[in-house]
Amino acid sequence: MRLRNYFVISLLILILAAPSFGSQQRAKLPQSAYLKSAKISMLGNPPRYEEALQFLDTMLFYYGPIPEGFLFRGNIYAEYANKESDLSKKLGFFEKMAENYDSMASACGNKEIKSGLRNDCKKFSGVTDSIRTFYWRETYNSGVQAIDTVNEFAKKISGAADSAEILTLKEQMKMTADSGRLFFQIAATVDPSRYRSFEGIGLLYDRLKQYDSSLVWLKKASAIVPDTAYLIQNIAYSYIQMDDWDNAIAYFKKYLEKVPNDANTCFNIAICYSNKRQYDSAYVWDLKTIAADTTISGAYTDAGQYFLVRSQAVYDSVRNTTDKAKAEQFGKLRDTYLDSSAYYLKTAHRLEPDNGQILEQLAVVLFARANFTDALEAFKKLTELEPNRKEYWISVGDIYIQLQKFKEAIPPYEKATELDPGDIKLWEVLKDLYTNNNMPDKAKAAEAKIADLQKM
Repeated sequence: MRLRNYFVISLLILILAAPSFGSQQRAKLPQSAYLKSAKISMLGNPPRYEEALQFLDTMLFYYGPIPEGFLFRGNIYAEYANKESDLSKKLGFFEKMAENYDSMASACGNKEIKSGLRNDCKKFSGVTDSIRTFYWRETYNSGVQAIDTVNEFAKKISGAADSAEILTLKEQMKMTADSGRLFFQIAATVDPSRYRSFEGIGLLYDRLKQYDSSLVWLKKASAIVPDTAYLIQNIAYSYIQMDDWDNAIAYFKKYLEKVPNDANTCFNIAICYSNKRQYDSAYVWDLKTIAADTTISGAYTDAGQYFLVRSQAVYDSVRNTTDKAKAEQFGKLRDTYLDSSAYYLKTAHRLEPDNGQILEQLAVVLFARANFTDALEAFKKLTELEPNRKEYWISVGDIYIQLQKFKEAIPPYEKATELDPGDIKLWEVLKDLYTNNNMPDKAKAAEAKIADLQKM
């Protein structure tokens, strides 16, 4: 009996697979015959997938969309993909798998198709969901591993000194990134409803500093989960990398809709406005930053710079007017701006006491406001932080001169000449200080040094 059944099945396959001769056309057989023959071909040892595809294609041609036919086709392409080592070809097979699974789902939802052909659609969907999940997880994890490897290459490149080594590392990093991109593309093809695959491609392009391409994929990820705040934030950072301040501001503000009063985001917006030279708007966002978090020193620094620049503009107005009343008014306004600048810079300095740039700005403001005592302490601190900067030693000496402490002005000027012995102006100041402090030998030596420098 088994022999007879096997003979009947084999005969059926031969009939279905036989080519047509001349104008003779192949006989149309029942739909179930094509499906059974496809199953037999798929279960062969080894499986005869091409033969099975021929049966399924013929069935779908004659009988239209049949869910199980698309299921089998998708499964065959999944098997092809599983055995393929070339990632580009593997992607192509997975694309065909996904197309057939999507067609199956569409056929299952088509009420014009006989209900008997759709009875097992729930089971079919469970099968395809499991297959999608398996391959998505497998390829997504491979993509994540590629990102980790790319990050390792980036660290090696930053620490490498040899140009040939750097070139080799960059090539290896690009090859790894290309493989990772294909893994993520496969994952996105297998299950396009999961946003992390698209995000992964965006991150890889980001690591390669191809920010325009990164944006394309990050936006695709964000379109799937529009309420995911960190994706919106990453898009904003990509725009910053491209110096596209307008779009960066737009996305940072969009992020604030999801995470209100986030201080770092407020500060990023302030920086963007500053880069656009819209300083009034930048100051507004610096204030919002401070209101949200009083420990961000950069916001105080920028606010201090804002008022320092305004004071300089007013000072120019003072110099250019001949109206004494206006000059007095401008002078008061300048002092107000300088006081505001000092307030913010003092706060920034308190938060970062060893930040030389902040302290230097504060010292300049204090000096401009004629607060020589505090300015002196600030410049002295700067000479401790950067003892080889002659400008700081000169400023200390200048302040002593302003305070009419001429003897105390000598050591810092001497230190400045040690750092730059060829600066003739320093020697001229020193000569006068030596003379005024009854130090004739040193005054003569300074005068001789000036004469030597003038000959050069």
